[in-house]
Amino acid sequence: MTAPRTITTDLVSLQPPEEQDAALVAELMGVPEDAERPAEIVRGWREHWDDHGYGTWIATDASGRRVGFVGLRAHDDFIRVTIRTLEGQGEEDLAGPAMRLVVAHALEWLPDLPLRLRVAPEDLATRFVAEFAGMVHAPDLDHTVGGDDWQVLELPWVRVTDKIPARAREAMLRMWVEVNEAGGAVGFLPGADEGEVAAVLDGYAARLERGDTSLVALNSPHGDLLGFGFVVRPSGATVAHTANLERIMTDPARRGTNHGALLMAGMHRAARERGVELVTLDYRGGTGLGEFYTRFGYTEVGRVPGGVRVAPGDDRDGVIMARSL
Repeated sequence: MTAPRTITTDLVSLQPPEEQDAALVAELMGVPEDAERPAEIVRGWREHWDDHGYGTWIATDASGRRVGFVGLRAHDDFIRVTIRTLEGQGEEDLAGPAMRLVVAHALEWLPDLPLRLRVAPEDLATRFVAEFAGMVHAPDLDHTVGGDDWQVLELPWVRVTDKIPARAREAMLRMWVEVNEAGGAVGFLPGADEGEVAAVLDGYAARLERGDTSLVALNSPHGDLLGFGFVVRPSGATVAHTANLERIMTDPARRGTNHGALLMAGMHRAARERGVELVTLDYRGGTGLGEFYTRFGYTEVGRVPGGVRVAPGDDRDGVIMARSL
């Protein structure tokens, strides 16, 4: 399956640029619509799409009105992100959602290179949008060009592995317990102790060694664990093209920073690179997770009424969802 060229949600849609988008660029630049520079910029965007298969997306609101762009430009060892929206009629409110969509798309589909955005220290609005999308300030990449200071933010990265290093095990175990204590549906009843969780985690470590399971970890540019999950392949030739995504979780202390979407993007990429064509997952009813997974193309395919007992008198449905990759 090839990467989709358009990304659409109820709130904002993104599509590659067309020649007439020079009018939007002119408005953003504050120059006449027939000025030469906006048309040159759009031609450059279209050439980048032709050369790389990705580039700058034009953002439109729910009514179809063009409100700005989010750009990705290839460099030798990283991909640069840029963003600009119109201001004055609420267009800037779509910058965050548009950025979230693009960086998750990049993590799932684009070359495995760091995604970076540079911002002037005083440009707090753009920095907020980047951090809202999950990007993190990487001070070692800050630099000065022509007397202007720039700060660099970088997107978390995904690591796919078939083993759990000792340091990673400690971080994973701690996060798993914290997610469970925060009410996350990660396979345990409230109040489960660390030993219970450790036994299940070590069971996954054994499955990783057997080769039918992959660990997908989302890490900050500083190396902090932000989330993880497992891609589990079933046995049998008739289901070799499928996988189940299990124990999907992110750091509860960092919610609201797009890490769930980034982790899902990484898991889809990992599964696809292993030849998987169809993925399934399950969740505990009453958690709101169905709406979350629907955003990523999942459809409910099964439900076991009362199949999960959280506490006496508190039975929840077990829900199964699936999507093609």
